[in-house]
Amino acid sequence: MTCTAVALLVDRLLVDKYLVCTVAEIYDQVIGQDGSEEQLQHAVSLPNIQYQHRDAHDTGLPDQSADLVVVAQALHWFDHPKFYSEVRRILKPSGAFAAWTYALPSLVHKDHPANAVLLHLYEGVLGSYWNPKRKLVESGYRGCEPSDQDFVVVTRKYFKSSNQQTVDELIGYLQSWSAYNTYIQQQKMQPDPLVAFKQQLLKTLGTTDSTTKLQVITPLSVLLAKGPKPPAKAE
Repeated sequence: MTCTAVALLVDRLLVDKYLVCTVAEIYDQVIGQDGSEEQLQHAVSLPNIQYQHRDAHDTGLPDQSADLVVVAQALHWFDHPKFYSEVRRILKPSGAFAAWTYALPSLVHKDHPANAVLLHLYEGVLGSYWNPKRKLVESGYRGCEPSDQDFVVVTRKYFKSSNQQTVDELIGYLQSWSAYNTYIQQQKMQPDPLVAFKQQLLKTLGTTDSTTKLQVITPLSVLLAKGPKPPAKAE
């Protein structure tokens, strides 16, 4: 029996290669959809993954054709009633929905002074450049959960991911922040804020070596839903 997993990764497809590979190991067929052609060009290639340039609100998939719909770090961009109606349409009665987001990580440990350096970048330097929808990410997606009109069961789980990254790898992640890219676009005459951040972080860590590794602890909030309720014809 073929299982179809639909991965709807609107603006994190490149970042979430691990997600795509993990789903591809479990399901026979994976359809990865993204609203950005550029992101799709960088997507990992596997024989059982088919990529499509689609809007998450209009997947083009047949009714009740998917066993799983996954969204990683993108749910806050969606029109939620319209999106959940589409999810309910394409999920099999036994299908499931999962969405997760991660908030600002802690560096080394929660009381380490490196966190003040990161917080200054996040709030002090880039604060006004975040899209207002960032508040949904910070809240762990509270306010955009499926309702009991969408699914029979909706639950929320919290986890922490901990891994070691070099300073350079951390900088690479920070370069993916939408607020950073907005800043770069709007402040072309200003110096790159990550240059000053990197210098201050290395000073705080007591090193000049950007290959120095540090522990990065990331809080994760996961929405899980089962028992999709078929959308009304008017939806």
